Amino acid sequence: MEMSTEEILTVSVVNQSLFDTQGSPGLEDYFNDKSIKGEKLVPGAREVLTEIFKSCAHSEQMLSLTPAKPIKVSDIYLSKEQINSQTPGNLLHLFFTNVRPPKKVLEDQLTQILRKYGVPKPKFDKSKYSKAGKEQHPVKVVSTKRPITKPPAKDKAVLNSVRSALSEKKPTVKPKSPEKSKPDEKDPEKSPTKKQEVPEEKYLTLEGFHKFVVDRAKQDIRSVWRAILSCGYDLHFERCACIDVRHAHKASRKWTLEMDVALVQYINRLCRHLAITPARLHPHEVYLDPADAADPRVACLLNVPIESLRLRFALLQSLNTTLETFFLPLVELRQTPMYTHSIAALLKEAKGLIFYDTKVTVMNRVLNATVQRTADHAAPEITLDPLEIVGGEIRASENSYFCQAARQLASVPSSQLCVKLASGGDPTYAFNIRFTGEEVHGTSGSFRHFLWQVCKELQSSSLSLLLLCPSSAVNKNKGKYILTPSPITYGEEQLLHFLGQLLGIAMRADVPLPLDLLPSFWKTLVGEPLDPDQDLQEADILTYNYVKKFESINDETELEALCAEIASQHLATESPDSPNKPCCRFTYLTMTGEEVELCSRGRHIPVAWENKDIYAAAIRSLRLRELQNDECATAVRAGLGSIIPLQLLTTLSPLETELRTCGLPYISLEFLKAHTMYQVGLMETDQHIEFFWGALEMFTQEELCKFVKFACNQERIPFTCPCKDGGPDTAHVPPYPMKIAPPDGTAGSPDSRYIRVETCMFMIKLPQYSSLEIMLEKLRCAIHYREDPLSG
Repeated sequence: MEMSTEEILTVSVVNQSLFDTQGSPGLEDYFNDKSIKGEKLVPGAREVLTEIFKSCAHSEQMLSLTPAKPIKVSDIYLSKEQINSQTPGNLLHLFFTNVRPPKKVLEDQLTQILRKYGVPKPKFDKSKYSKAGKEQHPVKVVSTKRPITKPPAKDKAVLNSVRSALSEKKPTVKPKSPEKSKPDEKDPEKSPTKKQEVPEEKYLTLEGFHKFVVDRAKQDIRSVWRAILSCGYDLHFERCACIDVRHAHKASRKWTLEMDVALVQYINRLCRHLAITPARLHPHEVYLDPADAADPRVACLLNVPIESLRLRFALLQSLNTTLETFFLPLVELRQTPMYTHSIAALLKEAKGLIFYDTKVTVMNRVLNATVQRTADHAAPEITLDPLEIVGGEIRASENSYFCQAARQLASVPSSQLCVKLASGGDPTYAFNIRFTGEEVHGTSGSFRHFLWQVCKELQSSSLSLLLLCPSSAVNKNKGKYILTPSPITYGEEQLLHFLGQLLGIAMRADVPLPLDLLPSFWKTLVGEPLDPDQDLQEADILTYNYVKKFESINDETELEALCAEIASQHLATESPDSPNKPCCRFTYLTMTGEEVELCSRGRHIPVAWENKDIYAAAIRSLRLRELQNDECATAVRAGLGSIIPLQLLTTLSPLETELRTCGLPYISLEFLKAHTMYQVGLMETDQHIEFFWGALEMFTQEELCKFVKFACNQERIPFTCPCKDGGPDTAHVPPYPMKIAPPDGTAGSPDSRYIRVETCMFMIKLPQYSSLEIMLEKLRCAIHYREDPLSG
């Protein structure tokens, strides 16, 4: 991939927020401690500044055609022309450009620096540097002006021979003779001119350069660090940017698609942790931690130099900006199998190069542009009967919230469910919910509670749409579900269609669904093929091990031993040829527990040495067909396509689709704290507020999820928010921000009062408890003994 000079230089841009003139004094103290101690530079700073100084001489050598001998640092004397040379790799010019005071010309700054910190060049250096020989030319020029005093002698000879002509020119000669009759007056003027051009010309040495940096650091330490960072070093004195264009091109040739995808995934996780977008992440902030070495996802990046890593990120950052701004909004993303080289097909192959935030930004724009229900139309309303599910046990599947809602919304056109993305304090949702016999204020709390209850029903025995994966029986992927692999009726097809609609509704509402589905489900949803090994192992590890045993058999003796082992588990029958010899038939159990034939008349075909590989492949194929489950997946995709454009899934990976639909299964307390508002005079430094956050830090993830469910009626909350973009639009995605307010009224002691919430507003009314222990007790009481409040 070719890179322009602008793309290469983006990695060298210094983060100007570090050098704000009104920055904290603590940052200046940090810079001073990292740079100087007394009158000397610290070892790290000295080494870096030495490299910057040497780069000026080395850049000159790189331009010469003849191979140059190594130069000692003590033999380097740099003139103003050399320092000011903009040759590739001359970091000294870049250093002085960024260290100079504002509105000061670089040449004037260099003149002052050489006058104060420069030294004359020793005479014995003439034979060592060709540049020094060129600089002796002015001396020769000065010596060529001396013979000007000889013409008067020649003029006298001419005057003696031609008197008539010179009689008219005598007045012109007389003015010259006074000028030239003052050689004694001009000689003292000539000697200073020699001193101005030769002796007073000074050169910069490494010692003088270090002395200048120390003095400059005492005046303005930030300017010194701005110059160091601009030369491609970070705060740890490690090189983080390529020296020049040639170095950058050489480093870029070593990158592969696998490395680019790994870097994009790492940046996605880093930005999720920092709660910022990749567009706001500076290349200097990309740093592989030693803890990342154990992560297999970044194994291919461990030996990559840090400057190459950051340069590649800058290139990917520029690519994503172009895709988001100019390219993706103009491209048809619908995939057509007959056009394998269409832009949509190529984007699907290269979707690993696009940041998750870039995809979500484009997706949100499309969702807002495909709104079909305007503000003039009232939202559909459904009525649910909570008495049907009292106690959490649903007496019949048709009485569940899921089936009640599916029946009522079956007559509503899907266009009425396509609303704009939820935003602000009073978001618009696809439909409103009214509970029989209950008074609910607001629509947000009841809508979020409905989605939570529906997901709970889907992952229970009351509905047969989802099946617990067989691997959960041996504590692998425990609690993960797949679509039930069995023939479906018309009614079940309608329910699966409604399930797909709920996935789209959750995307538009930005309410993460607490659904725990295997990656094979999301692969089928976005149209990616299943991995025969990985997906089978995740879904049914027992079958995976069973197939591997047959594939690894080396002789017939091992086959007989394996069949005997299977016979002990009552999975085999006797061989027709040898009645006492156990054998396996071409049959196997489905995920729902039914025995099926793997081929025609499979019950009558024994497994032998000749067909054991066919038997293992047939079992693997059976499981993959069950995981693919085309009939059920088609119904879900049809429902999803009625709410959002399916072409948006072209650029999303299965994991990103799951993140966009279901969010993260854990709560980030730091992110929640950063998106909290304090009302009615409360402050973060109040004692009971500190008790509140201290108690939450002591909670487990399960307790944090219950707390969020108690406060806003949803177990999972978005892990991203538009306010992280840093722009003027500071709107939060619902239910953010969380609000903490004083309790209603002042009756009674605060320690005797309970915590109340308003779920529609994500507001917690918190009494001023007197200790951390009481705060912890009241919070646990609220989340464990609540009765699912729908409002304050």
